[in-house]
Amino acid sequence: MSTTNDLRGIPLLASLDTPTLADTARRMRHCTYRPGQYILIAGEQAPGLFFVLQGKVRLSRTAPDGREQVLAMIGPGEPFDPVPLFDGGPNPSSARAMSPVKCLLLLREDLLVLIERHPGLVFSMLGLMASKVRELAGLVEDLAFRTVRARLARQLLAEAAEGSADLTHQELAERTGTIREIAGRALRRLAEEGLVRLERGRVIVLDPEGLTKVIEE
Repeated sequence: MSTTNDLRGIPLLASLDTPTLADTARRMRHCTYRPGQYILIAGEQAPGLFFVLQGKVRLSRTAPDGREQVLAMIGPGEPFDPVPLFDGGPNPSSARAMSPVKCLLLLREDLLVLIERHPGLVFSMLGLMASKVRELAGLVEDLAFRTVRARLARQLLAEAAEGSADLTHQELAERTGTIREIAGRALRRLAEEGLVRLERGRVIVLDPEGLTKVIEE
């Protein structure tokens, strides 16, 4: 069973009073997933709202030819897949565990009861979905107006908060809307220019300012 401490680590729920947190905690279901396991499949019905406690979850869409476009990476404290809970439609994306993942699941009927009792939660939910819309708008802008090289530079800067991006060429390709071969060529060029260093399974950012200029090209 989840505890109120588990829920206090979730920004969306942290403002609820202690009795409400305790009641919500009793309704939560614990779920665990192994790396690579699908949590949700695009087009299927959503059971409820998921909150990540541990690990990373990748949201993506897959084309008929098998190409995958990554929409977002979800980490601890973040919820995912809220849209179907309000419009009654299917999952807009698939969710897959990228590491050992622990989640909490609040079923749709329990979430609706919680919102009825605490209308202020609606504004938090709207803020959450608004931020996701902005992220998707940024992704569309990248895919429509930026080159693969610029998209890779932007992704590397976003991932490399501590100087390295622990991503394979395939993962970078999926996140930037291209194929592995093209991503590999662009990465090698960035390495030749001294902006990054390529290592097995990760990319070391050497010149953040240089990558910023690449984005603006």
